[in-house]
Amino acid sequence: MDKLRILVTTIGGLTSPDVLKALRTNGEREVFLLGCDAFNEACGRYFVDHFELSPNSSSDEEGFVAFVIKIVEQYAIDLIIPCGNEDNLALAKHKASFSIPILVGEYSALTRAYDKGSVYECLRDNATLKPYAPKFMIVSSWSAFLQAIITLGYPDKKVVIKPRLGRGGRGVYILSDKNDRAIFSAKPTNEMPLAFFEHALKDSKFGELIVMEYLQEPFYSTYSLCKNGQNLLTLTHQREWGNASQTYRGKVYYDAQMQTLCAHIISAFALDFTNNMELGTTSDGRIVLFDLNPRLGASSGIDTYLGINFAYLAAKIALNEPFSLKDPPLETTHRFYRYFEQWWKQA
Repeated sequence: MDKLRILVTTIGGLTSPDVLKALRTNGEREVFLLGCDAFNEACGRYFVDHFELSPNSSSDEEGFVAFVIKIVEQYAIDLIIPCGNEDNLALAKHKASFSIPILVGEYSALTRAYDKGSVYECLRDNATLKPYAPKFMIVSSWSAFLQAIITLGYPDKKVVIKPRLGRGGRGVYILSDKNDRAIFSAKPTNEMPLAFFEHALKDSKFGELIVMEYLQEPFYSTYSLCKNGQNLLTLTHQREWGNASQTYRGKVYYDAQMQTLCAHIISAFALDFTNNMELGTTSDGRIVLFDLNPRLGASSGIDTYLGINFAYLAAKIALNEPFSLKDPPLETTHRFYRYFEQWWKQA
């Protein structure tokens, strides 16, 4: 097969090298990787064939799109894989400006999927998905905030506060007035007393916030391959040790029930190519969805070592190339241990 020339955007994440390695070690064809990021020292620049410094898509959407159009032509790129949420939205919005495939769904579907309020409302109002909806309220005033936290069990229960349109865990806090005597022996968390929120919100105007029930272990990340709203494959990662952003030790396995759940959500939001969902457990034992990421999940690169190359399979969907999947994709459970590794260069 001819060499495939791929542009991958936002390659500065700690797990970006896994995705880049997955694309390169696809077992089928040689790949030229062009990477770009708004940060000049993005770690992924050392895992691509060529790196370009890009405008930031979140602050300069037009400049970012114009930049991508330019380097796509300059390097004769065959496929674009955006790996940042804002990159996803910018390129989906301007998809008509490109003559090559982009690993991104329709703009209208993405804006709905990135809106946590819309996602939770969809789950709540869908008879099939309602059991997987968290208890939540959307507020935009201090009085509504106070009513919401009491409705959700405060002060006896912890409550989660987050922006409706937040990205990547930014701005997520836990409301709790429990006296933690271990504050000097434990790592800091985003757990704050009511006084913190009163100071921040009571006398100010603020955008819509989601007040949501507190979730606990076990936490799950699912990674799906999909096409035109149809789920083709889902693998489940169960966190054993880590935080909301990263799992440092976890189990990977195939769960038919989780695949069915993901299929319903993928269909409801008409998602395409790849998708990552984050789920937690309620105090009464329900598994609920709390984050929907309609893009290539960087941690899906882990599964390449188990024979499931999400990045490359999604590329084949975008290129309209045939491929086959095993059924079931995994027959046993595997455990991974994540660790740091260094890449050195002359300073």
